Amino acid sequence: MDIDTTLSPVLPGKILFPNSEHYDTSNNSYFTLFENDLRPAAIAQPTKNAEVHTLLKILKPLAEKHQIQVAVRGTGHTPIAGSANTADGVTIDLRGLKGIRLSEDKSLVEIGVGETWGSVYEELEKHGLTTAGGRVGRVGVGGLVLGGGLSLYSTRRGFACDSVTEFEVVLASGEVVRASQDENAGLWRALKGGLNNFGIVTSFKMRTFASGDIWGGIAYYMPDTFGDLVKATVDFVDNESDEDTHIMSSAGYGFGHQVVTCCMYQTKGVENAASLQRFTSLPSQIKEHGSLRSSTHIDFCNELSKFTKDGVRSFYATLTIRPDVSLMLAVHQAWQGTLDSLKDAEGFIFSLGFFPLTKALLQNSQDAGGNAIDIDPNDGPLLIVLINPTWDSPSDDERIYAGVESLLGKCRAIASAKELLHRYIFTNYAYFKDDVFRGYSDSSLAVLRKTSKEFDSHGFFQNVVSGGFKLCTSG
Repeated sequence: MDIDTTLSPVLPGKILFPNSEHYDTSNNSYFTLFENDLRPAAIAQPTKNAEVHTLLKILKPLAEKHQIQVAVRGTGHTPIAGSANTADGVTIDLRGLKGIRLSEDKSLVEIGVGETWGSVYEELEKHGLTTAGGRVGRVGVGGLVLGGGLSLYSTRRGFACDSVTEFEVVLASGEVVRASQDENAGLWRALKGGLNNFGIVTSFKMRTFASGDIWGGIAYYMPDTFGDLVKATVDFVDNESDEDTHIMSSAGYGFGHQVVTCCMYQTKGVENAASLQRFTSLPSQIKEHGSLRSSTHIDFCNELSKFTKDGVRSFYATLTIRPDVSLMLAVHQAWQGTLDSLKDAEGFIFSLGFFPLTKALLQNSQDAGGNAIDIDPNDGPLLIVLINPTWDSPSDDERIYAGVESLLGKCRAIASAKELLHRYIFTNYAYFKDDVFRGYSDSSLAVLRKTSKEFDSHGFFQNVVSGGFKLCTSG
């Protein structure tokens, strides 16, 4: 098949081919080098949903006959090779689908999937508003919402996807539909955490609310404070009732040194609120490096953006546990052992994070209409554990993947032995070999499969579109 003669006439000027500057710029702009290394035969760059419709009408029959592979890219923050790019096929790049539009009463914002959370917050702040989207400003909006996502406001408002009131979706047939609680409700719920198994989301609407100053930032501590931080974190998730607080507790290694951190936020702007004093009063705080202050939502999300950059060798792995001090210390000890075996890798950076899913977060998620994730609030509180290596040399790829995969297995075994391992796998951080849908409830998984048959009867997005975690392979 001649892709040039097939696609160029219907999207003139919006199809990029190898050996051109624009192609190279686009293809080298993913978060990880693993995605950059894939070289599609063409990159399609639609700027409106009608063009996505046209692309699917042309590519679907060809892909189903195995004449072409298709991948769909949002802003490209997934670290997994092949999740948002394809070798020798056609990558549909959605970054041109821009737009941030407030409803007349300003209670909702419609967001094009080509935006980042930073661009959304920047526009909303002009109106004294914000929304419960991603915590890192440079991350794209679409993939985070389809995976569930967490927000600085999650304790009160649930997962980021729980603030979505409507999706605009291009189905495999090319039909453009709306999905909300009142229209195509099954699809609406499935897209909230169901990933790229149902269609191409081109825009979505989210609830807005007044934005005021937030108090918080990042506190740094000496490495020997980790045990105290773990105790404070468990106390927070077990006992804290302030739904306007959000924390992330971590241990990290980089540039030959270890450090312990806590990112903390009181979203009503209460300075050193009682809910956070268990963290601000910890010993061995390195105050000259800390950033605790009063500031705006966009400022804090831009601060977190500085900890990542594009074009790196990096990936995520995760598990979910019930909060327990001895378990968290055992996980940290296993992480230390892996660190000792890998820290001689060139440019090696390694982090271990604990991110709360409080009972309030899970209850507020359910009260917002539910989602594909379907965690019973009675399962809470929980902690998402994030393992994240970054390094420089391809010669270290094999041993770092093997080391972290072994660590992930050890952590799950430790948690399972203590009967503290939860089924959920946070999809935004999932390791590429994980079966994330086995972490969803049986009833939710059955509904997702039913919804897929209703809206994508031939399984185009599961069997033909590459990348991501697929319903059809779960179990």
